[in-house]
Amino acid sequence: MISTLTAATRVTRLAARVLAVFALLGPVRAHAQVCHRTVVPSAADSVTTPRWTTPLDRRISFQAHDTSLREALDRLAITARIRLSYSGELLPLNRVECVAIDDAAVGDILVTLLHDTQVRPVVVGTDQVALAPRPPAVTGTRARVEAPTVGVLERVVVTGTASGGAERPLTVALDVVNGRQLAKRNVSTVAEALDGSVPGIWSWTQSPSSLLMSFGSIRGASSFGLSYPKIYIDGIEVANPLLVSRFNADAIDRVEVIRGPQGSALYGTDAISGVVNIVTRHEGVDVSGERMALRASAGITSSDFGSHGTLTQEHALSFRSGTATRSAGFDVAGGTTGNFVPNGHSEQLTASANSRIIGALGSLVGTARFFAQRAGSPSNPLIAPSRPPLNDTMYRAFSRRDSAPQSVREYTLGATGTLVRGDRWTHSLVAGVDGYRLSNVASNETPLVQDADSALRAAEGGADRATIRLSSVARFGEPETRGATITFAAENATLRESTRGDVLLQPAGGPGGLHGPPPRLVTWQNTLGLTAQASASVDNTLFVTAGTRLERNNALSASHRFAVLPMIGAAVVRDGGPWTMKLRSAYGKGIRPPQTATRATVWQSTQHSSTQQSLGPEEQSGVEAGADLTFNRWLSLQVTRFDQRAAGLIQQVAMATNEGPMKPGRLWYSLQNVGEITNRGWEVQAAAQLRPVSLAATLTTVNSRVASVAPGYTGDLRAGDRMLGIPSRTASLTAIVDRYGWSASFGASRAWDWINYDRLELAQSFISSYTMQTHSVNDLVGPPLRTFWRRYDGSTRIRATGARELRPGLSVEITGDNLLGYQRGEPDNVTVVPGRTVLTGIRVRF
Repeated sequence: MISTLTAATRVTRLAARVLAVFALLGPVRAHAQVCHRTVVPSAADSVTTPRWTTPLDRRISFQAHDTSLREALDRLAITARIRLSYSGELLPLNRVECVAIDDAAVGDILVTLLHDTQVRPVVVGTDQVALAPRPPAVTGTRARVEAPTVGVLERVVVTGTASGGAERPLTVALDVVNGRQLAKRNVSTVAEALDGSVPGIWSWTQSPSSLLMSFGSIRGASSFGLSYPKIYIDGIEVANPLLVSRFNADAIDRVEVIRGPQGSALYGTDAISGVVNIVTRHEGVDVSGERMALRASAGITSSDFGSHGTLTQEHALSFRSGTATRSAGFDVAGGTTGNFVPNGHSEQLTASANSRIIGALGSLVGTARFFAQRAGSPSNPLIAPSRPPLNDTMYRAFSRRDSAPQSVREYTLGATGTLVRGDRWTHSLVAGVDGYRLSNVASNETPLVQDADSALRAAEGGADRATIRLSSVARFGEPETRGATITFAAENATLRESTRGDVLLQPAGGPGGLHGPPPRLVTWQNTLGLTAQASASVDNTLFVTAGTRLERNNALSASHRFAVLPMIGAAVVRDGGPWTMKLRSAYGKGIRPPQTATRATVWQSTQHSSTQQSLGPEEQSGVEAGADLTFNRWLSLQVTRFDQRAAGLIQQVAMATNEGPMKPGRLWYSLQNVGEITNRGWEVQAAAQLRPVSLAATLTTVNSRVASVAPGYTGDLRAGDRMLGIPSRTASLTAIVDRYGWSASFGASRAWDWINYDRLELAQSFISSYTMQTHSVNDLVGPPLRTFWRRYDGSTRIRATGARELRPGLSVEITGDNLLGYQRGEPDNVTVVPGRTVLTGIRVRF
């Protein structure tokens, strides 16, 4: 692994130097023909965009390079999910087109393609557009259909429907994070992407030496320390969503996010918190003819726990080939971070490849992804004690069992096919496999082991998930008057896990916990889901959706083997001149088995496995209601209120024993259902496109509390308590400026006010129980643990980037992360992250 990463880094450095010199000597020439057509402006460029009726008001991005008009129209029909009718005698179908359009209405794209012709687009049905002869009275370069605009509400999305569609009819809050903006911000982690763009979700900053994401809140708590969304990559479900933490922004087209359990009716069990679908780029060569882009940067990361700054570097290479209808490409990125704490280094490599074929009746998309990371196994500089001379057992509780590097490898491989049959039916098939291999993981071993560390230990080994999903969508009527959509879907997923079988949650030792080679457990899980959903629209104003999913999951207990996951929602959209208002509300229910790839299914020894067998599933249900307001497509405001109740949440409860087979003074852990938890709050987000500045802001308030405690629960929580580790407020602000060859971005994010353990005090108390006997392990379990609670207020994380284009195809860049240099305090006082990081580099396109 190390040789592969080192070789890739050396090759990337050499290529960067050669290309930089070559670019300075003369302009880089592309082999492909360069287009000279005028590009249609996006909504951000003009507030005078004509108003189109549905479906011509749908906003998409479109490229056609050296493509015949016939082929461009076919591809546009597939991309915009419309059906085009025209006469070949009226159009120069063999004319070569070269256009590049980013975030524009379908009507504008058609007008651009139909320049110098005597036809215009006319809506004749739900998704039917005819290219009709232009009447003599119509003049000008754009044919206007007087109908209200809907701005971003007609954006075409994948998530939220079985086969994709417009955002306007959706009854749930859906956020779309643009991949191009992520690239401008030089974002490389999922936490940075979500914290700065999506309200309701907060991810704690990830250390380079950590292999696992940690979600602080997804509309509150859907689990104890392990709240996480269900994650898909191009529609393929990943085997372990907590391991999907990094990506190459240049390879991302967009990230679509549903928060809350409303997505479970489509996506099944384990979508209790929400759904994240990462959609990769699949376009061919763009209008400039550029096929390849290379980025290389290096800099220094400061740290209060190192003798000096450590070297950090990031490199990426992207390649695109083909036309708008037949394309292929690959992206590769790698980086390293030095020892910001002793033995805290990290190296990672990301590679992805894709292909796409679009025909008149359908499309076929292929996806492949590989990620590898190797990281050190550092001892926490805040809690690692000096070795006591006479107590090896206690020393092992705070030391690493193995100094060898941690390692993780992930892969995704799959394809998606879409077939349009006539004017009514659309069929989609997704087939793929995702897996990982994880070895020698390390964690902050404190007296109370964190749930995220427990999940990382339990996932050590590997897993592979194979998924096949078939969906069919039938459309009836006309949405402008009366329309309906019926969806049927069937999905089968098989998961094979090979994980550790020893007891990993006993920091003071225990039966089989730290001695001898760990055994392995191989388990199989099979999920079969059937979905039926119906949507109706009236006058393109009132939308109602109802559906349910029946799922059989053998990870559930025999009494809960079948799960019924309903969803119902309604939305009203009113257009008034430049304004569009949408009111929406939806109810959903989600469920999570107690045994999943991210659950510590081997938390207990054989002596205490009965509790595991009696655990029921975790459930969350509730409603959300909100309003979306847009003005002239350049200003938007979204407000959402959510009220959810979670039941059966599982907690690893610390237990102390002084008798029986365990030695005195030992801690062990029991899995217990806690009871019910309420999650209530508000989500607000606003965005403005004020050329050349793009602004976005989010604000979330969360009240997550224990509603009731289950009988037999012996932990430290009581009814009325705030859930531990859940921030009461989170906020972010992002600004992007792009003008005259200069581009810059600024981002700030912060979480406020949460309750968590004082883990430093816990560590000191645990040590004293072995050395000075001033404390007992009984002080670290049950109600006495409440004395170790403390309030955290967080810190503001600031990130900024800047770039200057020196000449066409050559830019210099600078990126600063964690500019205020905070390294401690999130989510507790023992977690250490890198300090201020500044990178400089170049980007070459040719």
